[in-house]
Amino acid sequence: MNKSQKLNSAATLYILITLTMFSLQTSVFAQGNEKLDYIVLYVGDTLHGKVQYIDEGIPREFYKKIRLTTSDGKGKKYKRKNVASFRVTNITYESFWLSQTSQRFSLVNPKYNIDHNNGEQYFLKVVSKGNLNHYELEWIEQGDTALRSMALLKKEEDPFFIRADQGVIRLKRKVLLDYFSNCPRIIEAINQKQIKDVWQVVDFYNKNCID
Repeated sequence: MNKSQKLNSAATLYILITLTMFSLQTSVFAQGNEKLDYIVLYVGDTLHGKVQYIDEGIPREFYKKIRLTTSDGKGKKYKRKNVASFRVTNITYESFWLSQTSQRFSLVNPKYNIDHNNGEQYFLKVVSKGNLNHYELEWIEQGDTALRSMALLKKEEDPFFIRADQGVIRLKRKVLLDYFSNCPRIIEAINQKQIKDVWQVVDFYNKNCID
């Protein structure tokens, strides 16, 4: 074998080794990502694998059962009522049974009680948690493919959520002023329009409104 052939052979071997290492790294990375997804059942079991909760077909809609595919390719479906929470693509969803409270201000302040007996089950997207928790309720309108959402806030001790935003109106200021009546500092910030987004409301409350 001449010098040129030896160089070509070495180059080929190097390429094969590089491709093999890349393939192994990709496989390990994929398995690592898969382990990030899980389903937690009300009975206490935590099951890892690829989680699916939206049917991407036409029409786009939520699956009636949460789907899990394990690393060995086995798939299983779980009734929503049996699922306490799940995590998909690094986002956590928690199960709540909610019923809307009917009050004189219900049109401008939808209030959602946590009511396991009479409410409807929703999986709320966890945005942030603290003394004031920030969730999003997602839905898909009929005939549409976009995933829409609204912001729900709940103080740690409260058995209900309030809706904090609405479309282009952004913050429901009157609702927030009523809900945070125990914290003059955030009321002042809202009135002076120093706070314009829901995440700012949550951040301000958790930093300035805790005794």
